[in-house]
Amino acid sequence: MSSPSAALSSTKSIIHVAGYSSCGFYRRAASVVASLSLLFPSKLQVVEHEFPSREAYREWLIHGGSNGGPPSLRGSSSGVGFRDHAAKLLENTPTASSGAKAKQHSSSPFCWLSSGTDLDPAAVTEFIGGCDDTLEWCRSRCPQLSGPSTPPPAFFAKPIAKMTPDDHAPNHPYDYDLLVLGGGSGGLAASKEAAALGAKVAVLDYVKPSPAGSTWGLGGTCVNVGCIPKKLMHQAALLNLGYKLDLPHY
Repeated sequence: MSSPSAALSSTKSIIHVAGYSSCGFYRRAASVVASLSLLFPSKLQVVEHEFPSREAYREWLIHGGSNGGPPSLRGSSSGVGFRDHAAKLLENTPTASSGAKAKQHSSSPFCWLSSGTDLDPAAVTEFIGGCDDTLEWCRSRCPQLSGPSTPPPAFFAKPIAKMTPDDHAPNHPYDYDLLVLGGGSGGLAASKEAAALGAKVAVLDYVKPSPAGSTWGLGGTCVNVGCIPKKLMHQAALLNLGYKLDLPHY
């Protein structure tokens, strides 16, 4: 995996993802990189190399066989796979350590940075790694892809608890510390919690009589004439039905 401190070049980065079609790790890595390329099309391009089977993939990666896939994915018959070709060419470059890592890699996917879109070992500039390394590469590059002035995405940042000032002063000239509009479930819960913490609270509520003329005090529509009475009557109806239909059989 490349160093997270390495700066992303100003030109478009081309990342290749190779693997076989039934490999879940290959599909996951390719999907994440493809998503990033859609978000940052001017800075990242993904090139996928999908092999029909694990055998065909390993033949190309390790053995350099010429069979097992479409012509664009076939290697040479030299007996040296794409992996070793790329690792050899990276030996005397600033990313030589990634070349040494590539030489030990034999699983799917195989992901690397390249100067072009062709499947050419000579164009490989850095080996990234497998699925986990590729996902970590994406995480570390997100702030750089977004731009230097853009903060990292919220899902990468650790949440920090922070109290928001409410401009409350203990010696204010008002009659109440908190005024709650609405005496329903939420309003009552807020007012009771504030009162428990020592605040002087007033709850304001207005009840418009129902078409049948029903009125009520605090509690809101849900508690008095809405959800709770409805469930109560529904449960009573179920009990009555059970009493009439089920009880005679016992």
